[in-house]
Amino acid sequence: MLKRTATKKIPVKGIPELKEIQKPCSDCGKIKAIANKTKRLCATCVMKEKKEKQKVRKEIKRKLEKETISQSKLDQITSWLVRGAHINKCHACEITLDPKGLQCAHFVGRTKVATRYHLNNLLPACPRCNLYTPHHVWNLGKSLNRIWGTDTTEDMLQLSNKILKLSNYDRKLIYDVYRTCLTEIEEGNYSQDQKYQKLHQALKDYNKIVEPLLK
Repeated sequence: MLKRTATKKIPVKGIPELKEIQKPCSDCGKIKAIANKTKRLCATCVMKEKKEKQKVRKEIKRKLEKETISQSKLDQITSWLVRGAHINKCHACEITLDPKGLQCAHFVGRTKVATRYHLNNLLPACPRCNLYTPHHVWNLGKSLNRIWGTDTTEDMLQLSNKILKLSNYDRKLIYDVYRTCLTEIEEGNYSQDQKYQKLHQALKDYNKIVEPLLK
């Protein structure tokens, strides 16, 4: 068998290293076990910092969501404006309803973004005509031509062939124009002709935003 010989430990010359004395947490000042050595934070302060960061992230997310104007949100304000500015009746069957009971009917379908929010393409309709009576579009076209001019429906059909891509910034601009117009109509005691003038002005502002984006 091989003989195992014990090796002697040779003492290191010089002054022995002193162990570092435990320092207090850089945040709370208490002497605790350090969980984050880089920032010298105890476990309690690390959790506190983590919660504060989560709170900041949630606040930023909330602000972004508040500022984001989605397609459905722009649909909603457009619908409110159309129902609030026109006579409270269905354009097709002419049944009188409260604005909340009406819907926003499109002459050119919602799939065409170029005409989706265009005020010359929209009129109030009752749910039955809008959802279950396809021929109401014929009456819708006649009503649009009567209100906005004889070539309105032809203009909408031509416009629908163009491509329009809206960024969140563009949608926000349109949203602000329509919301301002709706607020003025709701707060003012306007005649129907005056309401149409308000819509006409809102449409001008809308065109200024959209026309440079059309392809």
